[in-house]
Amino acid sequence: MKRKNIVGSNIRSIRTGKGLTQEALALESTLSQGYINQLESGSRLYTQKSLELIAEALSTPMVDFFKEEAVPNNQTKNHTDRKNYTKELTSLLNGVPDHIIQHYITLIKLEKQILKGSTN
Repeated sequence: MKRKNIVGSNIRSIRTGKGLTQEALALESTLSQGYINQLESGSRLYTQKSLELIAEALSTPMVDFFKEEAVPNNQTKNHTDRKNYTKELTSLLNGVPDHIIQHYITLIKLEKQILKGSTN
């Protein structure tokens, strides 16, 4: 059974929507073009640090890399309906081990720091 490459596909979609080549993203993120290519093609797994670098380079919330629905090519969605997100997050977290929940809490905190830094 073939594994979905949601993260890589979304990175490619966001990158091309912003008119960037893999080389340009590599320069902005301090990663190699080969690494970007392997992430997008699904032949390499990502790390939290690499996703942080790519999210910062693309000025995109890291959470957009994990969405199963297509991310718009021109820009990421503006999220305003917090009540629906709260319900969805709660249902997703049911039954997930505590160490995984803590991992995602850390990612959200990092994302908030990144967003806070981009507005200063």
